[in-house]
Order: sequence, then structure tokens, then C-alpha cells
Amino acid sequence: MKKISWLIGSALLLMGAGCSSASPDQASLELTYTLPDDGSVTVIKNSVAAGLLVDADLLFTQATECGFARTVEYYLDIENLFKEKMADQYTFTTTGDYADPSSWIVTVMPNSPLYSSTDSFRQDFNVCAVGGDLYPVTAGTKALLFSNSCGSGYQENDETRESGCDVVREVIEPTLFVE
Repeated sequence: MKKISWLIGSALLLMGAGCSSASPDQASLELTYTLPDDGSVTVIKNSVAAGLLVDADLLFTQATECGFARTVEYYLDIENLFKEKMADQYTFTTTGDYADPSSWIVTVMPNSPLYSSTDSFRQDFNVCAVGGDLYPVTAGTKALLFSNSCGSGYQENDETRESGCDVVREVIEPTLFVE
């Protein structure tokens, strides 16, 4: 297994080796994970504007569906905290013969709301529906970690093969760490 650390905001893409580089405003945010030595999982990292991912109306709708909604203004305050921030999305892909989807996507963004617990983070970003792109995983002191859904676990047209997304998630998720 190869342990990898990325600093949020870095422009480098390097598979199978450690690297670190960061923009000044997010220099202390780091995602650490471990890739298998056999090359069965690759990773690509892209930076996106966090403000494009955090939408007050969507947060309010999700919270309502989950039975725990605050005011729309509350979620607008959260949205505003991410307007000028960047997030990094890591696409982990299996090279094995699995059903699609073959990738699992992890998103890391600054803990701008200063959540002191994963429970409070999950309350604000909870998704009770199937198939979401930003399920809250954990809140670190400096960063928030989200992941996408792998769906049902099997490709609809291929009930015999396991989803590559699930395989990747099972390998990578236990090794993820954010500060």
C-alpha cells in the first residue's frame, strides 16, 4: 500500500507517490489515503469552487426530506461561507473487471462553518435519498470530507458483477484521513 497525502488547493497530479503543494489560503488542509501497491486503483484530483457545490435550497430540501430542517436563511449562511473557497475532488477508479460505475468520488473542502463534530456536519449536509453526490462522511477541525453514492451496488444491466465504485470505496475509505 502506498500512503498518499495531498494538500487541498494543490495543482499537482501524481499517482503512486506523495506530493504536497497548496495555495496560501488553504495550505493547511490535507487529505491522506492509501492506494494498493498492485495498481488496481488510480486517482485523479481536480479542484472546483466549493461555492458551486454548496447550495442553500438543496441543503434545505435535503434536510426537509430527512426530517430535520432549519430555516432557509440558516442554509444561506452556510452557502455564503463557501462562496470564495475551493474544494478538491478525488476520483478513485478501479482497473479491474467490474460493473460501472467504476469510480468513487471523494470531495474535500474547508471546514468554513467550523463544525466541532461529525454529527453536526451530517445534520446540515445529510442526504436521505439514494444516488447523491455529496454524502457527508466526516468533519475534521480544518476540512470536511464528502463522498458520492455508489448506487445500488450493481449495474442495472449487469446483476452478476459487483460495482467498481463499491470495490474502490471498500479499499480506500478506511484509509482516508482529513485534519
